[in-house]
Amino acid sequence: MNKNKKNPFKTPEGYFDSFEGKLMDKLSKTESTIPKDSAFKVPDNYFESFNESLKGKLDNEPKVIPLFPIKKVIAVAASIAAIVLIALNYNWSPSSELSFSDLANADIEAYFENNDFELSPYEIAEVLPVTNTEYSDFLSSPIESEDLLDYLNENVSDIDELNIDNNE
Repeated sequence: MNKNKKNPFKTPEGYFDSFEGKLMDKLSKTESTIPKDSAFKVPDNYFESFNESLKGKLDNEPKVIPLFPIKKVIAVAASIAAIVLIALNYNWSPSSELSFSDLANADIEAYFENNDFELSPYEIAEVLPVTNTEYSDFLSSPIESEDLLDYLNENVSDIDELNIDNNE
């Protein structure tokens, strides 16, 4: 769109003043401005040699396009076979429900580590059955003194609560 809103086409000055007169002069003449001779000419002996030149350009065997291309038929058959194989291998029976024993121990530990239940160790110990606890696991891994001191520093606010001197 032109932003100047001016017409980009220009005519010479005084063109339409003399246009009607020039047009009437040309129309009043009996001579035609259209040329009488044809502008298109056929070369000499063109049609006599046309058949031979056309046969030379064309192949002897015509191209035949099949109605059902074999590539498309093979592609459709392969896709149907793939769908049938997938349908046959799919387990249509509903899966059994998951139970607690299906969970991995690492998943259970991660669940308890990531969720805060605000339970004290005593409350957790009351829930756990004693029969499933293996005491040999506790005895086989000795507690390092540094780990014990770190634990006491972090978890014990009053050292007198431990009653170390009284051996009670």
